[in-house]
Amino acid sequence: MTAKLIKFVEDLRASYWFVPMCMTIGALLLAIGARALDASALTENVPNLRWLQALGADDARAILNVVASGVLGVAGVTFSITIVAVSFASSNFGPRLIGNFMRDRGSQYTLGTFIGTFVYSLFILSNVHASSTSTDGAEIAEFVPHLSILLALLLMLASIAVLIFFIHHIAETINIENIIATIGLKLKQRINDVYPSPEPSDDLLSADFTHLIEGKELHCIDANCIGYVQAINHEKLAEVAASNDVLISVHYRPGDFVSSHDCMMSVWREHTQTVAADELRQCFVTGQQRTEHQNILFLVEQLGEVVARALSPGVSDPFTAISCLNWYRTALFEYLAAQKDQTDDHQWHRRRIQLLPISFQRLTSVMFERTRQYIASDTNVVLHTLALLTECAAYAGPGSHQQVLKTHLENVQQAAIETLGDSIETRLVSRRFSEAKQIISTGLPAGLDKQQCDWFGGSA
Repeated sequence: MTAKLIKFVEDLRASYWFVPMCMTIGALLLAIGARALDASALTENVPNLRWLQALGADDARAILNVVASGVLGVAGVTFSITIVAVSFASSNFGPRLIGNFMRDRGSQYTLGTFIGTFVYSLFILSNVHASSTSTDGAEIAEFVPHLSILLALLLMLASIAVLIFFIHHIAETINIENIIATIGLKLKQRINDVYPSPEPSDDLLSADFTHLIEGKELHCIDANCIGYVQAINHEKLAEVAASNDVLISVHYRPGDFVSSHDCMMSVWREHTQTVAADELRQCFVTGQQRTEHQNILFLVEQLGEVVARALSPGVSDPFTAISCLNWYRTALFEYLAAQKDQTDDHQWHRRRIQLLPISFQRLTSVMFERTRQYIASDTNVVLHTLALLTECAAYAGPGSHQQVLKTHLENVQQAAIETLGDSIETRLVSRRFSEAKQIISTGLPAGLDKQQCDWFGGSA
């Protein structure tokens, strides 16, 4: 599958129009099928439809008119409510969260149900006609599609049920805890996708990429486009590298911005070989905005934006910020559980590719360095951050990951002291920081988070 096809599929899944359009087409096909059954007179002797067979053409038109006009009006109200929810989320939680609401399946199925019912009723309405005389004097018999009308009534009842569901669903959708949890679960899943557990392989070319490129000719492939890198087809890139017997170093990751003359990748080749530049460029997809596909930092920044807005002077909502930090903790544990330092790219060496991975240091810097100034302004959030960093550092064990977390721990403590000044809160932060260093140095015993609730539990 090419990178553009992958991106197209992701865009379809993220679009607001695709599901309603498919449901509308399904309703149209249902109307055609029901009309054919009514025309075949197979339903005339069905006992359960006898109460409908008493309806005349005028009655049928009236019913279908009510159904069509009613669901179309409700569809307009539904769309308006969705826009209000998107506007509310954009102004309160950040514009980067708009995509989460547009991808919401509940809103898409609701709109699809209403529009599908309208299209169905309109199509059946066009097939109802009373008895009349044609221009040549022939009698045209009355035709009332009784089965089709019954299905229209059932669709109307389904639309009422969906409306009740939508009113409840939209209230749940704009709940900040649900918004944070949705982003956090996506972040957890993306980390599991990007950092899988390493698997042994026999086709490892070399552990040193610089050794592989010795004596080969360097050729730079420019981006030849402007925008954010949205997706990279790694498998296709490896296939092109193998078929052309070249080595490739990718300089941009999904979420990075490129311009036309940027060197997107470096290719090392033998002097007699040609470089398939266009074929390599087709492994990349760029667009005007960043997406969460292959880009875990975009999800991290979404949570960070909620933290910044929650701790702004006009809002001052520390508990929302603490909820975001809890999902940061979950993401860090998922990364550490994978036991893979992404500065080691052996798995791509064997595919002749050197990627620009998101290292643990890069991941944690986006989490804590960009939010530290906001975290330092609230004592409760500072204490919670110290606790989660302590847990993650103790879980990581001695090594580079623990050292990175200890650095963030020290920076948060220092920023809090400078922000809070000389106060009781400052002394509390300093005491907790000393305890944190002691816990990290001795290790975190199993169940400590349950035993010492003043440290690890009960804050949010």
